Amino acid sequence: MLGAGGFFGDELLSWCLRRPFLDRLPASSATFVCTEPTQAFGLDAPHLRYITEHFRYKFANEKLKRTARFYSANWRTWAAVNIQLAWRRYKARTGATSGRSIDQTSEIEQNERRLRRYAAMFMSLRPHDHLE
Repeated sequence: MLGAGGFFGDELLSWCLRRPFLDRLPASSATFVCTEPTQAFGLDAPHLRYITEHFRYKFANEKLKRTARFYSANWRTWAAVNIQLAWRRYKARTGATSGRSIDQTSEIEQNERRLRRYAAMFMSLRPHDHLE
């Protein structure tokens, strides 16, 4: 849900700040739907690129970087997978599976393997925001 002062399209901002610049627009799986009449301000890709080229020093701001990462779906998903994986490793290390039946344990182990495989794919695709 976007609120006042929020933004949408962080992948486009990263695309504008990438060096060397790629002329191909980034892919996005996001969809924006208004449920009620709204006032908004929008920029298309060429205008956003112009702004980022002429005010590049402003985009090196740490507060902007944290804000972009906080609202980025890519960074949130990546962080959630890492937190889940760390929590499951901790639980496995401390032996938290005691008192469960064999069927429950094997199902949990299958879920663990599936999550590890998913996390391994995500870890190799760590999001980049090109603000560094």
